[in-house]
Amino acid sequence: MSFSVSANMRSFPLGNLLGPDATSKLRPQSAEEEFLEIAKKSPLERLRDKILEDMKMSEEDIAAMSPEDRQVVEGEIKRRMMEALQASTDTGKVIDKTA
Repeated sequence: MSFSVSANMRSFPLGNLLGPDATSKLRPQSAEEEFLEIAKKSPLERLRDKILEDMKMSEEDIAAMSPEDRQVVEGEIKRRMMEALQASTDTGKVIDKTA
């Protein structure tokens, strides 16, 4: 038994099936898009992102947790943020040293 693919089969863009925003979510971000996404965040948001990255977690992971587990994780994030803020008392501002 053999199968053949017809040369005149049409290809359908995946974006048409998934909606107008789907193709932008499927393709990787350009360096400019990635930079602009980071630049829009406040220093505290970037610090939280860095802490989550260090914990190997995402906001989606936290949202999926039970309220008790989420409270524990949020407490750890708060503790780490306070440590970082206290360590950055050089000029009284939050310093993002990840860049």
